Amino acid sequence: MMNRWLHVLAVAFLCLAVTNTAGHWQDDAPSVALSNAAKPGTRMPVYGIGTCGYGPPGEIWNDTVALKAIGEWLKLGGRRIDTSLDYRDQPGIGQAVAESGIPRAEIFVTSKVGGGPLGFNETKDQFNQVLSTLNMTYVDLLLIHWPWPLVPGSSDPACQNGKASASSCRVSSWKAMVDIFNSGGARAIGVSNWEAKHLDDLDISLPLPSVNQVEFSPYWHEMDLLEYCKRHRIVFNGYAPLATPDWAPTHRNWNASLLDSPVLKKIAAAHSKSPAQVASRWSIQNDVVINPRTWNPAHMRENLDLNFELTDGEMKEIANVPKPQNNKVCPDPRDYP
Repeated sequence: MMNRWLHVLAVAFLCLAVTNTAGHWQDDAPSVALSNAAKPGTRMPVYGIGTCGYGPPGEIWNDTVALKAIGEWLKLGGRRIDTSLDYRDQPGIGQAVAESGIPRAEIFVTSKVGGGPLGFNETKDQFNQVLSTLNMTYVDLLLIHWPWPLVPGSSDPACQNGKASASSCRVSSWKAMVDIFNSGGARAIGVSNWEAKHLDDLDISLPLPSVNQVEFSPYWHEMDLLEYCKRHRIVFNGYAPLATPDWAPTHRNWNASLLDSPVLKKIAAAHSKSPAQVASRWSIQNDVVINPRTWNPAHMRENLDLNFELTDGEMKEIANVPKPQNNKVCPDPRDYP
């Protein structure tokens, strides 16, 4: 850890540029420069669209939904798409991108590996499936989806000793990600749902992730992890910024709605915006890149219209909104060894 902290101090002047996000993002089309394991000049749009399934039965992303929704998103000016091999909608997304008439270089596509067993060879195999299902030759950002890589079936010896192998399996999988990055298969690589203890596994000889995608909303926000990522020049990408759960058995009785919060409604009225826009803006002013999920064009327009400013007092009010007892959308990665 001492070597890692010396490394951080050596690049402190760069950290300041990345941490001061408000001055770093472009005003006309907000984006943030990626560092660490990213090709020079790579910028990530601040506004993105998530494509993971959510809501009650029947409201689930698939190729048909993805083709239409992503087509609308791109027509409205959206340029970042977040997907995963697990979401089973990548063929529709790839088709929408191909048929959009927009040059591929102007669209930022994030995908993920890690739904199956990880390990060196497994990571590369899953990445090849990512490219195949998207019908693309590269992705802009590739993430390891979860820090818990010990799904049975890995061929990697580093992943075959149960919980004792969690750290070594992450490192071996990350080495495969670095190979993918160096070969040009991904313009940037990163992780998702990794806590500081998981990031600390990575050896000083390996490049750090450019992005960490983590749940972040007024209901759930790990400010210590956000600060850790800022110190290490890792862009913090918040998913579920509206605190909308995936449809899953654990959330069938979910009855909390952040967007019904009197606090958000009051602040939204003061700015002539919607509660969803207020929640999204709160994330952005915390230096968090967002990708809320929707296939509603009206909501897409709202998600691209976030050029307003919350006061310091409003930011604090939103951070302290009353939270439901079950206030976490996805499993808690802090529980993973």
